[in-house]
Amino acid sequence: MADSQRELETLREIDSNFHRLFEAVNDGDDVVSMPGGDPLATLRRAQAQIDAALFASHRSRDDLTLADDGACLLQWNPPSAPPHRLRFEPDSTGESWTRRELEWTGTGWRSCGSDRVEDVAIRAPAAARYPDPVDPTPLETMVEWIRDSWARPDPPALVFAKTATTEQGVVVSVDDELRYRERDSPQWYPATTDEFYHHLRTHGQPTLLPLSETALTRQHFTPSPLSK
Repeated sequence: MADSQRELETLREIDSNFHRLFEAVNDGDDVVSMPGGDPLATLRRAQAQIDAALFASHRSRDDLTLADDGACLLQWNPPSAPPHRLRFEPDSTGESWTRRELEWTGTGWRSCGSDRVEDVAIRAPAAARYPDPVDPTPLETMVEWIRDSWARPDPPALVFAKTATTEQGVVVSVDDELRYRERDSPQWYPATTDEFYHHLRTHGQPTLLPLSETALTRQHFTPSPLSK
């Protein structure tokens, strides 16, 4: 654990140095050319990868697997819907079970119903093929990860997957304002965290990506929506 913590601190220090380097280069008049391609593009790609690694580490520390109490758990992400769980909890004898269905709300798990079942039979691969179920990252935490990041060369964005009726939705933070825009939308819209809970129900859990890996660019979020 101590070695892992030191590695994370080193990544954070490198990440901070990247930001200071980009600021210094942006303030300069010339960029020294180097062999092997554009050095700034290489640094930006590396910095974006470090951001993703830090986020993944933050998530893995916050995620808690369920206690080993004999319960069986199945978790999945339905298309255009929040993550779901089925949990089978045995009674003290192991002969009767409680089946619970749960839905992710963006902050925790909401019960969708439960009933008593018997003769539960389970078959699973002999070798582990799937990761242990963990709680998705709370929306509030994901929003905090994108705040105060617009000055970065490739800022992080929250991305809601497209559905049968809507295009990919992207959220960024510009001047401490959350801005939402879909790929085919004529403009961006100011947004609040509360609105994302509704989006979670219709689009599923968002992901965190560098803006360059979405369908939109900086220019899609900088003009005032009133000027359109």
